[in-house]
Amino acid sequence: MRVVLSSIVILVAAALTAQTFFTRLGEEAAANLAAAKGTFVIIDFYATWCGPCKVMDEKTWSQDTVQSLQSRFVNRRIDATNTNTALAKYGIKAIPALIIEDANGKEYFRRVGYMTKDAIVSLLNQFPPGMEGPYAADFVAREEPGAFNSHFLRARHYQVAARSANGAIAARLANTSTDGLKDARKILGKNANNPNSLLERLDLMEAENLLLSGRAKKALKLVAGLEDKLDPRNEAHACYVKGMAYRKTGRPELAQDCYDQLQEAKDNEEFLAMYAKEESADEKQ
Repeated sequence: MRVVLSSIVILVAAALTAQTFFTRLGEEAAANLAAAKGTFVIIDFYATWCGPCKVMDEKTWSQDTVQSLQSRFVNRRIDATNTNTALAKYGIKAIPALIIEDANGKEYFRRVGYMTKDAIVSLLNQFPPGMEGPYAADFVAREEPGAFNSHFLRARHYQVAARSANGAIAARLANTSTDGLKDARKILGKNANNPNSLLERLDLMEAENLLLSGRAKKALKLVAGLEDKLDPRNEAHACYVKGMAYRKTGRPELAQDCYDQLQEAKDNEEFLAMYAKEESADEKQ
């Protein structure tokens, strides 16, 4: 009996002393800090009476590997003990629950239920290391909604962030980039004298967003419609998108042909570096 009681005491003590990375920041303070740091906000819905919440504190949130990744984020905890406006705002009806949103309040992830350490590590590794560029572009787009460059740069910065993200998070960032492209196209539509090279560039950015969203076949189809009239300044981007799309659809020979063309294209340094990074990542898998 003493052994059983001792074990219970040890387990309870471990749960009570588990150190987590969470703060009690309010919504506005967390958003402002995330904007300043160029990162996302992790929101954990928790209660002292929630058994799975306590186990997550002990076995997930208190682990060094998890906390190392959490240090890149703003970490906010909301006590769900009493019904409050935060639960209603986020539509939380069960805990533990986890939401990750950007500094603008846009939701990127939601999960209700227990998550293991490995699941949290996998999730947090999907997010890009920095969001300073996208957030700055968001601000400019809000301040100058009628300017083509403000929306173009927003699309550009979100695409760069998507390139350094993974999985569903990369797709969400790519979709936001496409939203920026749509706004930029609306402004271009008011001017009949737009250079073809600029329109091609927007199409190629859209094709890359399709690629980043896991729609490689659609990306290939979009690029195929541009090839007969492609401006030499856009050739490197087209080669990169095609090569990556062929790799993702299991056609390595065609991907190699695109890589050979990429090496000969103008202004190819950025895309050669991206291609090499993708190859290195594939080799590690």
